[in-house]
Order: sequence, then structure tokens, then C-alpha cells
Amino acid sequence: MTDTIVNAAKPELIAAIDAVIAFNSNIGPDPALWAIKVPGAMTILLGTLSLQVPALAVAEAGALQSDVNAKLTALKAKLQS
Repeated sequence: MTDTIVNAAKPELIAAIDAVIAFNSNIGPDPALWAIKVPGAMTILLGTLSLQVPALAVAEAGALQSDVNAKLTALKAKLQS
């Protein structure tokens, strides 16, 4: 079950990592400019991450439902034999 759930979450996890990488790029290496750049970069980061939540929920729910159905079908077959 864990592999199914992790596999379902991979695209969203990759997008979250990309968002953090973009945040680091957006703020730049100069700490003197962070006070100016961080608020905008943080808004972009939070927006990107919040857009991943619905997709993650759908993927996880589908993977979990599929896994539960497979286990129930196996249990039913075992009981019927």
C-alpha cells in the first residue's frame, strides 16, 4: 500500500520541490535584497504549494480506494473458497 500511495503523490511532491527551488532562485543570493524579494517569492511559493493540495488529495484518494478494493476483493475470494 505504501508504494501505491507514494507513487500517487510523486507528481505533487516533485512540484513542491520545484516550488522551493524556484523560491530560492527568486530571492537570490544577496541577503540585502531579501527584505524586498522574500514577500513576493513567498506568495508565489505558497500559491504554488496550495495548488498542489487538491491534486494530491485526488491522487491519494484514488490510490487508497484502489488498494482497499484490491484487498477486499482478495479477502472475498479467500472467504468464498
